[in-house]
Amino acid sequence: MIYIKTDTSDYQKLMETYSINSLLAKVLSAMKYDEHEIASFFYPLTEFDLTEEVFEPIKICLEKIKKENKKVFIFGDYDCDGICATTIVKKILDKMEIENGFYIPDRFKEGYGLSQEKLEVAYKKGYEVLITVDNGISSKEALQYAKEKSMISIVTDHHVIVDKVNSDYLLHPSLLSDDYRYLCGSGIVYLLACYLGLADYSIAVLAMIATIADVVALKGVNVKIVKDGLAYLNQGLYKNVLALDKFTIPVTEENVAFKIVPKINAVGRMADIANVNNVVRFLLTDDVGEINSLAAQIIEVNNARLQLTNEQNELVKKEIDLNDNFNLIYLPELHEGLLGLIATRIADKTKKLTFVMTDSQNQIKGSGRSNGSIDILAILEDFRVSTVALGGHKQACGLTIETDMLDSFKEYLENRLNHHDNEAVEEYCEINSKDLTIENLKELFSYRPFGQDRKLPLIKVTIEDIVEYTSLKNECQLKWKCKGLEFITFNNNKGYEYYKNLDKLEVYGYLQENNFYGKTTYQVLIREILA
Repeated sequence: MIYIKTDTSDYQKLMETYSINSLLAKVLSAMKYDEHEIASFFYPLTEFDLTEEVFEPIKICLEKIKKENKKVFIFGDYDCDGICATTIVKKILDKMEIENGFYIPDRFKEGYGLSQEKLEVAYKKGYEVLITVDNGISSKEALQYAKEKSMISIVTDHHVIVDKVNSDYLLHPSLLSDDYRYLCGSGIVYLLACYLGLADYSIAVLAMIATIADVVALKGVNVKIVKDGLAYLNQGLYKNVLALDKFTIPVTEENVAFKIVPKINAVGRMADIANVNNVVRFLLTDDVGEINSLAAQIIEVNNARLQLTNEQNELVKKEIDLNDNFNLIYLPELHEGLLGLIATRIADKTKKLTFVMTDSQNQIKGSGRSNGSIDILAILEDFRVSTVALGGHKQACGLTIETDMLDSFKEYLENRLNHHDNEAVEEYCEINSKDLTIENLKELFSYRPFGQDRKLPLIKVTIEDIVEYTSLKNECQLKWKCKGLEFITFNNNKGYEYYKNLDKLEVYGYLQENNFYGKTTYQVLIREILA
């Protein structure tokens, strides 16, 4: 890992312009925002700008559908965003008293996106209207079939549009202003609910969960969506979601990311033992007994997912060759739904470009993860013609290849990475220990939520004025206490005895705020110790 100091020389100007403390100014400078983004950080959106020309045609269409008693087929996706978006649209149609049904495909048997085959089945069942959520813009054959059968088609999606969308109506972030271009699939249909005057706390919470789950940029309207959803959750509203864990107030964006999102995603990942459509039913029900019963089932599926992930991660670790400058691990026995999770773990541990692959329906499917410095899709672009499917973004991808292409894929990566600097690079923000006062930390965290493109940076700081030094569960779990601020490390250190007599040490780490039963504490989770 190569650490590079980020330039925060403009922090004093930020302090003066916005009357903020040195810590917040340095963190904000490290985020590399432009002027508009900085202004939005301090003065976020307080209400939605619901563009009439985008939403009004869909409103008129839905009112006509209701008047003509047409049945609506909602087609969703098996990840958290797709599940939440399906639930939101179902709630909208139910409130409008429009007859509807929904379907989310099996991750393994059917894959992502609307197929003509599935639409044919819906048409034969009497559905006259199609609404896609979190998918649809690339479903050319299915949308053409809808045209041929005179089905009304409404595509709601947020993925990149690469060709004309052959639908009657389109709801997409690109049709809105810049502050809205970061919306996920649930975010865009949440705005539709707001325009229709049908949004409630449950729909707001679903949009918040999906925004965090889909790792879209926490900028513009997404900041308001996350804040509003968390506020409802912290009022004890939407019991369905709260039933998924034992929460203390306040529930934070981190709680959502680590305690809610994985459980909702788990059912889609474990399609061989669970039906993802039941998660929508769980999110829809008002029956307390059913909420608790379905929550217990979702938690059980997630526990099975956790156990299997840990077991298979150990199998994959044994295949790592430390001499390789990337990881390409193919094991036919791996669970297809867990490839991305395992690839993330391996990439994080080795700091190398990583692909984890397995057999799937007479082909090989895989998930790739960047080491942080490599644009994974850019690396694979010249290999795209040799894949069955390839998609993703700079840091992560999914791909499918024919079984006889595995050696060619490995050879391609070797050739590409021989001419590419594969060592992971991470920028850090240098912080003076005097910046880390309780007052400064309170002000910094008052600007929560933090998340994608609004992340607290890796910091470099020297631990001084040590009040207490202890080991936790073992000699490699260490804690330094310094005037109300704790520094904690769970690994990547030389053990308790090595640091016992040091009066200061330099570390890389991340700032954290912890709230427990009304008590707020601050700490630095240490990434690496330099001493």
